[in-house]
Amino acid sequence: MKKLKLLSMIAVAGGLFFMTSCAKDGADGLAGANGADGPTGPAGANGSIVTSADQAAYDAANGITGGKYYDNFASSSLGLPASSDPNITGNLDFFRCKQCHGWDLIGNKGAYVNRAPSATRPSVAPNNVRSFALNHNIREIFDAIKNTGGRNKMSNGNNKSLNDDHPDFGLILTDANIWDIVKFLKVEAYNTYNLYDIIVTGTYPTGSRVFTNVGKDGVAATGNAYFASNCAGCHGATGTAIQLDGGGNYIGDFLRDKPFETQHKIKFGQLGAAMGGFPTATEMDAKNLFKAGQDTLAFPG
Repeated sequence: MKKLKLLSMIAVAGGLFFMTSCAKDGADGLAGANGADGPTGPAGANGSIVTSADQAAYDAANGITGGKYYDNFASSSLGLPASSDPNITGNLDFFRCKQCHGWDLIGNKGAYVNRAPSATRPSVAPNNVRSFALNHNIREIFDAIKNTGGRNKMSNGNNKSLNDDHPDFGLILTDANIWDIVKFLKVEAYNTYNLYDIIVTGTYPTGSRVFTNVGKDGVAATGNAYFASNCAGCHGATGTAIQLDGGGNYIGDFLRDKPFETQHKIKFGQLGAAMGGFPTATEMDAKNLFKAGQDTLAFPG
């Protein structure tokens, strides 16, 4: 009897040992399939939204006037109130759009790649304004120009140290003036890539550039006819009646050597002079003129 009890106790103990040993966790199995996607999160903040008031102001704006502001908003020929800010009156070129962004709107990657800063003019900006205007809405362009606050240009009176600062045009121009510039950038400015090819070598401010294929697919005969009808009355039949750029240069020189500047003045004129520009001149008109101007016999320089 005692022997049976002992065997029973041994059997129970063995069973407990077996159960305890087998109770340990086995190796992890393979991961299950991914669950369904969770709900969509809230939308991000909107960028600059074009309001109905923005659109109305833009629609009422004059892009031709805006092109003239881009050249020199302080020109007396434009009739804006004269500034009383000595920084502007004494250092105007630090506030003119074209001085930083170039006649071609390409900044220091274009025709101004070799235009170094000085005590009387700013550095040329790296921004491609043409690309910015193409890829941003009218409100974003307006805000970039105006940007009231945070930009106190030449606050210490030292041109050289602050010549890369963008002017705070919200303190200089009215909203209507700024909308004019927005419209110029959006619809009135010529795309210079359509007028000529430019080969840029090196980097700002010691780079160089060469203009080729000036006039592209323009027609010289058509350009000659346009010049005779619209320009020869002042510039003469061969463009030599008026010396330009302080003397020694004529229309032919500008059409061949300065297409980046000439293209702007064809449409928007020479501020402060009798040449008011031709607001309805198309890119094709400009190409025709450039094509005609490559003839050094017809337009000597």
